Amino acid sequence: MHIRTILAALDGSAPSERALAMAEDLASAYSARLVLTTVIERQVLLAGELSTLQEPGIETQALIRKGLEEKAKALVARGRRAEACVAVGEPFATLLELADRYEATVIVAGRSGKGALARIVMGSVTTSLLHRSNRPILVVP
Repeated sequence: MHIRTILAALDGSAPSERALAMAEDLASAYSARLVLTTVIERQVLLAGELSTLQEPGIETQALIRKGLEEKAKALVARGRRAEACVAVGEPFATLLELADRYEATVIVAGRSGKGALARIVMGSVTTSLLHRSNRPILVVP
């Protein structure tokens, strides 16, 4: 298999930063394109018996986009082909959709930054990717 496009799933955690470094190494070795992505979850708002999903604010999205674009520019300055993508949605499903859209050969993600109890209750995006993706997933500790 020749790696052409790498989708790097970033969430600002230490494992995702290590995943970015690994993704850059892979991109260098295979002359692959890097797509840096962060998926922002909609927030659940509870009001009595009613609940609704709230889109993240424009300012939040812009701040995250700016950070990803800076990372992509730094990669380009080091001779890599890189671009940034910020999406809103349920993280693992959105990452799979982005992998399809960008025709990613592999998805690189950091291991979950959650504790054991949080993973049991809420699950892990990385674990969901491992169980549901039809692409190789490289998990970086």
